[in-house]
Parts: sequence; structure tokens; C-alpha cells
Amino acid sequence: MKKTAHGNPILISDNNSEILKPVNPLLEKDIQDLIFEHPECLPISDIDESYNPVIPVCKELYTNAGPLDIFMITPNGDLVIIETKLWSNPESRRKVVAQILDYAKELAKWSYADLQRELNKKLNTKGNKLYDIASNANSEFTLSEIDFVDAVSRNLRIGKFMLLVAGDGIREGAKSLVQFINQAGNLNFSLAMIEIAIFKNSKNELILFPRTVVKTVEIEKINIEVPEGVAISSSIQEASNDISNDQTSPEVLRKRELFSAMWTNFVEQLEFDDPEQSHPDIAKGQNLYIYPGTDKNTWISCYLMQSKKRIGVYFKFNGNQKGLSQKDQLNIYTDDIIEELGNEVEWRWGIGATEAFGVRLDIDDVYDKKNQERIFNFFSKWSNHFVNVMRPKLKQIE
Repeated sequence: MKKTAHGNPILISDNNSEILKPVNPLLEKDIQDLIFEHPECLPISDIDESYNPVIPVCKELYTNAGPLDIFMITPNGDLVIIETKLWSNPESRRKVVAQILDYAKELAKWSYADLQRELNKKLNTKGNKLYDIASNANSEFTLSEIDFVDAVSRNLRIGKFMLLVAGDGIREGAKSLVQFINQAGNLNFSLAMIEIAIFKNSKNELILFPRTVVKTVEIEKINIEVPEGVAISSSIQEASNDISNDQTSPEVLRKRELFSAMWTNFVEQLEFDDPEQSHPDIAKGQNLYIYPGTDKNTWISCYLMQSKKRIGVYFKFNGNQKGLSQKDQLNIYTDDIIEELGNEVEWRWGIGATEAFGVRLDIDDVYDKKNQERIFNFFSKWSNHFVNVMRPKLKQIE
């Protein structure tokens, strides 16, 4: 049985002919890198002209279904997910369609803020990086920033994606792997399989022969959008180290002013990767509270502890029924949380009912202005990191 539909191409130059050799061995990463660096090798016009041109955004974008291979965008805010695969064994061919559908399903749960957060985490950037990439690559045709954000948000909400599976040689029977998609009748995305045959000449120059093996026809489903209900939660007593109002000694007033000034300066320069994460209120005590969920049953606290010459950031649950329930539901994510947090974080999840994790830094004088930049950098880094790790998981259970 033939392993490919392609014969070896022949390069004719100056009346000389050269039979080009297939690149072998080939790794999935080789195909991934080629597509990302040369998106023009994708036969987009053959699949859906409205997606031209495609703009590479990043590789290995994290989702709850795993990291998708390549993520691309168009100037109109259309989204492209690409999975690269070698077709050396039938099992990989069978699994890849389900895999890319899982990625689409996960992205359809995201808001624009979720996408922006994960891109900033992946690329180590700030701000509206997706729009920056699109406008820098194709400023003439890219929508205005407001229209671009609206378009991407809508495509995420209704699950409208172009899904591309690209391999070195998609074999006989590939079409049967996507027949069930055409029969589903409830999809908002197009799916295509692309075979990219890769050869090289005697100068080790690469020659790519892409072709569309099979594609689905996009079927639009009717979307009924139901406004989210108002979250109702019991009133809770927030943990606070603020000094009570009845203490009015000059020393107490001085400390209140000191804390207030420090937290004001810190909050003014604080930026989160997640644009929907609200900034904390200014505190008059040694703790500042950030709420990554939709209620106040979990919090991130930045704290100053002069008595032990220490500062720190921790994540904690409220001790009421809702807070403990949230911790119980998050237990399934603990391995992921530990991995994402890194080795610098002290894991306290099993110590008490409300404990989770934290990180701290020794500072000789937490009030000395010469240490303020170092303190603020530490608070910014870790509060943002804790938001990035916990906010997506809290949204899964809320």
C-alpha cells in the first residue's frame, strides 16, 4: 500500500534534473516550527478565503485540555487552532481529531480576558498583546482595537474557530475520521486536514507541498445567550489586621497613614495579566486583600510584618461553608496548582481547613523607603502569579 499520494518531485534547472528527497526523520516540532514561521504554507484560501491572512500568535498555548500546538489570529479577529501530527501510527490519526475538538471546547469557555491572560503568561508580556500582534503584522486591514476585541469575544462565545490538523502524510481513511463532524449539525467551526509533504534539494533547501486532504462545511448553530445570574453569597467577616477604630493614639494614626500611603503607591503601579481582575481597596493595616473569585470566600493577601522583618503573599480560603466547599472542589486541581506555582512557594494546603499556599521574603526594615521598590516588585510578581494560577480554576467551579 502506498504511504503517500505524492511521488518524489523533480527540480529541473538549466536542463539538469534533480530528484528531491523527502526530509526524514521528521519530528512534529519540525512541522510546528515550519508552519509557525511560514504561515503562508497553509492553503487557507482553499479552505476559507475569509480567514486570509493568518497571523501566528504563539505555540503551546495552555488550555485545560492541554497545550495546543499553534494559535493564530486574523486581522478580523477570527481564531485559528492548529494541531501538528506525524502519521506514523493509526492511533495518533484517530486521536488527533478528538484532541483538537477538546481545545476548541476549552477555548469556547474563555472570555477575551482569559485569552489575554494566558497569552501574557505564555509570552511574558503585558497589555492587549493579541491586538498588538495582529496590528503589527497587518496594520492596514486590522480592525480598530474596540471592534477587534468585540470580534474575538464573539468568536470565543459562539465557538467559531478554524481547526487545522497538519501532518507529514495524511493517509487513506483520514476522511472517515471527520465524517461524524459533518453529521453533528451543531458546530460553529470549520475543520480541515492538511498534508504537508516536505522535501529538500542537494543544497539542503526545503520545498513544501501543502494540500487540503479533507475539510468540513461550517454549520452555524443558533445561540441563545442567557445573562449570568447575580451571584448570591452569605456575608462574611473578612480576615483583617487593621487596627480598630477606637485606637487613636498618635502611634496608631502614624501607622495607619504609613500603611495607607504604602498601599496607595503599590496599587497605583500594580498591573494584572488578567484585565478582569479587580484592583484591591487601599488598606490601613499591614494586609492588602485581592479577591480572585467572584466572591470574597478566597483571597490573596500581601502583608508586611516588621516584627519578623518579613513580607509575604499568601492565598487562603474563608472558613465558612462556601469557602470550605470551594477548597474541596479545587482539590482535583492541586497537582496542577503545585506545578504552576513553582518551587519557591510554600504549600500549606493540608495544614488547616482554610490554608492554601504562600511565599515570603526577608526584609531588614519593611518601612524603609529604600526597600520599597524591592517590596513592590515582590508583591506585584506574586500577587499576579497567584491570580494567574487560581482565577481560571475558580471560574471552573463557580
